[in-house]
Amino acid sequence: MTLLVTCVKTPEDWEKARAIRLQVFIHEQHERVDLFILAAFFEKKGFYEKCGYSCIDDEIFVDEGAKQCWMTKAAYPVVESRRLCDLRPSSGTPWPFLISPFAMVARPLNVMKKVSPNSGASSCSKRRMWLWGGLVSAMVLVSFLNVFETLTSFQFVSTSSGSSSDSVQVKGPIESTKDEDLQMFPVGVRHFQHAIHHQVRDEFEDDEQVDETGERMASPVRWPSTKGSKSECLYARDYGLIERLDNSSRTFCTAGARANGSTYTFFHVPEAGVRATKLQNFGLDLRGAEIAQDIDNLADNGGGHDPRFRYRKSSAFCSCVERQDREHGAPSIWKDYFAGGPSDQDPNCDTFQDSVGDKLTLTRAVVMVRKDDHNPFFQISAMLNAWVMMKTIGWDRNTTQLVTLDRALPSPVDDLRHALLGPERPVIDGEVFQDRVVHFESALLPPYEVTGPLMSHLDDNQPCHANAMIADFRDAALKSMAVTPHNAKSDPQRCLVTIISRRPYGGRRIQRVWQNEDEIVGRMRAEYRDAYRFGECEFQSLEFTNMTMHDQMRAMVDSDVVIGMHGAGMVNVMWTRPETLVIEIFPRRRYRWGYRNLCQYLGCKWHEFRSGRDVRVHTFDPNDMDKFIPFIQWRSFFDPLFRDVVDRLEEKVGGS
Repeated sequence: MTLLVTCVKTPEDWEKARAIRLQVFIHEQHERVDLFILAAFFEKKGFYEKCGYSCIDDEIFVDEGAKQCWMTKAAYPVVESRRLCDLRPSSGTPWPFLISPFAMVARPLNVMKKVSPNSGASSCSKRRMWLWGGLVSAMVLVSFLNVFETLTSFQFVSTSSGSSSDSVQVKGPIESTKDEDLQMFPVGVRHFQHAIHHQVRDEFEDDEQVDETGERMASPVRWPSTKGSKSECLYARDYGLIERLDNSSRTFCTAGARANGSTYTFFHVPEAGVRATKLQNFGLDLRGAEIAQDIDNLADNGGGHDPRFRYRKSSAFCSCVERQDREHGAPSIWKDYFAGGPSDQDPNCDTFQDSVGDKLTLTRAVVMVRKDDHNPFFQISAMLNAWVMMKTIGWDRNTTQLVTLDRALPSPVDDLRHALLGPERPVIDGEVFQDRVVHFESALLPPYEVTGPLMSHLDDNQPCHANAMIADFRDAALKSMAVTPHNAKSDPQRCLVTIISRRPYGGRRIQRVWQNEDEIVGRMRAEYRDAYRFGECEFQSLEFTNMTMHDQMRAMVDSDVVIGMHGAGMVNVMWTRPETLVIEIFPRRRYRWGYRNLCQYLGCKWHEFRSGRDVRVHTFDPNDMDKFIPFIQWRSFFDPLFRDVVDRLEEKVGGS
């Protein structure tokens, strides 16, 4: 008997199995070969690891030492390394095989029984019939699933092609999935036209030219407007949203209102997923409040981390005649601001107490709350929401004071939040609320971090493109951090490629790491050393977690190309110049479109890369795989895009 070792394709739910047994019978020139294959992907101490096997694409690479190891431990006489495609019979008839989720076993190789070479023809015939039957059943099931997916998804992801014969070393087991096996990303039913781009005046006066002839569109005749139409893009995600918010406003606590009353205005545009509140004469007594899920450092971070305060009744106070709860028609204004509440029956506030102890009074507060405090994408989303609401109610950033109603850990993005939403006064943090009663003469509760324009269409097709409001927010953020000019490099002649590195930091373990990033960056430097005729194009890998927000922004404005593994750090493409090439690297089955949307809004040229090899490290979730990319695959994808960037840069520099 001959044992042929190769990789196998596993069913979609292969991660639930510890091993898969596959019997293949091949008839070639009337010579029968019993092929017995075990793919012990989940056996960390299995024979693939013990014997030094490296599973790459459809092939097992075996050295002589590994061959002897296998023969010793598994007691098999011969081990060969061949591709599955080489095992087809000369007649051209496909050989039958079966991969069944019902045939999963957990026995290691050294206890598996060898297939007898003397089995009778009748037995082989029956087994072949069972194998063919299983194959047909599997094909029918796969066809049904494909038809079902096609009804709800019809846009293919773009992938690069190519293979590599490079000798490589990979950390962790490899997800053996080819490009053609990729599922289509979900786009649902939202495929729409491009949005309009209307111009508005920059909030700052600077040296850059600004078109002062702002265009204003009439409100849509009906709302919500048709999905994907110009009106929907304008009034749900662009400057029309401010008009919609203003028109949606409702004021409460007006009955018997006095000069010291606590009227509050609620804004809600459901189609945009936005809700906010402006308060007057409110108090918060959170002395001794508990944190929902506290951590001491990033190494303790996990899915349960929540730096918000736990909700407790009778913490908010106001001067209202009627009870401010749902039964009396009032909206829940503290939704998302506290962990675990409030319920629909809880009032927004109780009547002011006569004695409240030590009290801090804030005149005009922008009250932010953070849950995913370590995630810059979520935090910049929250900043945009607050910036939009400040424009809606007419507050200027130089007149406000930033309040963070939580106990979040420090982050580089904190500087931007302060500079953008209240730079003239110190930040009031959650520790103050645990010690003192805080009285708001007026306060803004902006939309929560996971709502608003940046959080729309993360999982499907984005119908809206050029967005004046988000472009102005970008310029305002850069201006607030003294990053100028906004749309030009510090050195116009410089050619710069920036890789946003995604690595463990502060003791925190993360997923989706580009394992051979350093190797690829080094080979790109060598490959493109002479590609740019005005000098050598620079390739730099940056860990933004160790950089100030100003330096992060400056690096993005100066970059001609930005490359990064999918993750929150890619939100920095918001600071790139229009026409900047952006390449986002994904695990094969990770579909998330927030940074594609940013490029559609702001004009950077976004491309996705899904090829290479997904590698499991500390996870079985295909969304969180690490990535290993053979250079030949990367080069076939990157080279034409990069050379186009160089050509345009040379043309611009040469013509100046």
